[in-house]
Amino acid sequence: MMDGRNLRLLGREPSPGAQPSLTEMIRELEAELAKGAAVYTADELALLARKLAGYRELLRAMEFGG
Repeated sequence: MMDGRNLRLLGREPSPGAQPSLTEMIRELEAELAKGAAVYTADELALLARKLAGYRELLRAMEFGG
């Protein structure tokens, strides 16, 4: 992670090894979004927020069947 950004979450670096679980990804995205504009650009924050919303929706669908 250069300059505090998680490049893997931004899609700029491959995932090393095993893929994190859905809940791990959600927690990781929440933590990165909490860093805000001090670390990320507005476009990067929007990308992370979209990913977080998608993962939350996927988790909801898996838990409640759609």
